[in-house]
Amino acid sequence: MNAASNSVSLQSRPGGSVGCILNYCKDDLSGDLLVVAFYGTAVLVTVGLSFLAHSRSIRGAAMLISGAWVFGLFTYFYVKVPAYLLVAVMLDTVLAFHFWRMAKVEIFAAPLCLIMLVEIAVVTFSQAVGLTTYSTLFAMNRFFELTLLYLIGCSLFRIHILRLERKSEKPITGWRANFVVG
Repeated sequence: MNAASNSVSLQSRPGGSVGCILNYCKDDLSGDLLVVAFYGTAVLVTVGLSFLAHSRSIRGAAMLISGAWVFGLFTYFYVKVPAYLLVAVMLDTVLAFHFWRMAKVEIFAAPLCLIMLVEIAVVTFSQAVGLTTYSTLFAMNRFFELTLLYLIGCSLFRIHILRLERKSEKPITGWRANFVVG
């Protein structure tokens, strides 16, 4: 296959063929592609639910996270792992700053900011102590999953409250009305 016509190319090497995506080459890419498909589906579900929730804040956060995921995925396949971790920390720093700015207006973004800050600390600590790349990437994936689950939960909660408001004759008051993200 020609690498220019297809993003996944096979290169012949002594002893067999190696699959490559951009600069990332491995004997068996099927596991990596399966992980990308899983996270791609989770990101699409998150973005879809954020649009159904009719909330600018949730939709904006979901779009930021999905854009960061696409950029991070491209970076992971293009650069070597130490450079990827540096890019991931810088990207998480930008996201944490943005969510911190959002949290000044509404509480919704505060947990997202905390997740990003803890992820930055974990990645920095793991590289300073010399933990394996696998353990660092494992932790980063769990933080990403936590972020997606938080956004999905907020979207589902808002969809539920909006549905209750439409069915109810009286407006919803109390903590549920105050907690709904605008």
